Amino acid sequence: MFCPNCGTSNDEGALFCANCGTRLEFEPVVTEGSAASDDNAVPQQPEVQTAQVNVQPQVTPMYEQPQNGAMGNSAKKPFKLSKKIVIIGAALVAVIAAVIVFICVGNSLTNYKKTAGSYVKAVEECDWAKAYSLVQIPDSEFLTKNAFITAHSEATGSAVGNMRVIDSFSSKGRLPDNKAVSVIYTTATGADSQDLLLTVTDKHYMLFFKKYKVSTEDTVVSDCTINVPKGLTLFINDVLVGDQYKSKDSGKNSSYDVYKIPYLFNGTTILKATSEFTEDYTKEIYPSYDEYTTSISSYDVKFAEDKINGLKDQAKKDVTEFFDAAQKKSDFSTVSDKFTSDMQSSAKSTYNGYVDTFKSTYKQISNFKITTLNPSMSDTTFRVDSNDGCPTIKVGYKISYSYTYKYSSDTKSHERNDSKSSAYVYYKYADGQWKISSMGLGVSIY
Repeated sequence: MFCPNCGTSNDEGALFCANCGTRLEFEPVVTEGSAASDDNAVPQQPEVQTAQVNVQPQVTPMYEQPQNGAMGNSAKKPFKLSKKIVIIGAALVAVIAAVIVFICVGNSLTNYKKTAGSYVKAVEECDWAKAYSLVQIPDSEFLTKNAFITAHSEATGSAVGNMRVIDSFSSKGRLPDNKAVSVIYTTATGADSQDLLLTVTDKHYMLFFKKYKVSTEDTVVSDCTINVPKGLTLFINDVLVGDQYKSKDSGKNSSYDVYKIPYLFNGTTILKATSEFTEDYTKEIYPSYDEYTTSISSYDVKFAEDKINGLKDQAKKDVTEFFDAAQKKSDFSTVSDKFTSDMQSSAKSTYNGYVDTFKSTYKQISNFKITTLNPSMSDTTFRVDSNDGCPTIKVGYKISYSYTYKYSSDTKSHERNDSKSSAYVYYKYADGQWKISSMGLGVSIY
C-alpha cells in the first residue's frame, strides 16, 4: 500500500504511513458468495477480521512537529528559508566576489612587467611625476618629487608605441625579489629598448602582493660632498640642509663648511646659499657619479646692497666718534664697544696715543675736525674669519681733516689740514653686531 502523501510503500493493513505518519485509507474486502440478490437489496457489510495492531507513535522531524500536541493528522510542511539565512548567503556571495576582485586587482597592480612598461612610457614622454612614483627611492629628504622633476628639466619627450616587455637575464635579476626585463618600443625617432632591474619594495601592496619598482641604480648618486663658505645657509632644491650633514672636520682651519649628502638625483640639482648679510646665490650642479664633489666659491657670493650701505654709514659714524672722544680726552671705555673682543687691546693703544697727542703741553692740538669722510667698497665679496666663521668686510674711505697746533714757545697758532688721506676699517659680525676688527684710520697729527 502506497502513502497518498509521500508515496512510501507500506505493509498491507497498515493504518499509518511508516514514513510521514499519514492515515491510510483502504478498500473494504468482499467475501465470496456475498453478492446482492437483487438491485434493491441493501449490501451486507463485510465481516472484517480485526487484528491486533501494534501502532508505534509517530516521530516527526522538528520542523514538521504538529502544534498543540496533534499527532499524525497534518500533511508535511514544505521547507522555507528564513530571511536571516538569505541575508547571510548573500553576504557570503559578496565576500567571495570581493576576494576574487581583490586577487585580480592585486595581481594586476603588482605586475612587474606592467610597472616596467609604465616607467619607460613616463620617461620617454617626460611625465616625471608618474615616473617618480614607479622608482624605488632611498630614504632621503633630498630625493623629493620636485628634485626628480628638476633633475630631468632639460629632457625632451616623444610618444611611445608598440611596447613589449620581456624577461631578460642578469646577475642582479637572479637575486631574490629582483626582476630583470627588457622593454622594447618605438618613438617618433624609431625603435628603441631599455634594460631595467625591478626590486620588491619594503611594503607589500595591500599587505599580500609583492609590489615592484624600478631600481635607482642609474637614477641616484651617493656620497656627495658640497663645500660652502662659513656663515651661509645651504639649500638643495629648496630643501634646507641641516647641521647634521656637516662633516666632523668641517671648517677646521678653513673658511668653508663641508656638507656630506648621502643621495642626490643624477641630473640637474639647484644649490642655494644665503644669509642675512648676502644676496641669495644659486648654482646648478650635475651630479652623475658616486662620491661627487663640488664647491660654492666665496668669490661668487656678494654682500647685500642694504648691508653695504649700512656699513658705509656706520664707518663714517664710528671714525668720527672715535676722534671726538680722543679730543675730549675721554676714557677708552666710551668707545670700546665699537671693537671686537680680540681688537680691544690694539684699539685701546691706538686710542690712548691720540689722547696723549691732544694732552701734550709741548705741542697743543685743538679744533680737530673731520671735514669729509667718503666711504666706499672696493670689494663686496663675502668673506668670513677662518677661525670663528664670522662674516667680515672691509670699508675703505677717503678722509679730510684739519686742526690747529701751537708749540709752547710760540705766541702764534698754526693751521694744518689733509684732504688726500686714504684709510680703511674692517668689520666683523660678532655678538649680533658689526664691530671693528682691524683699522687704519689715516689721521696723522704732528
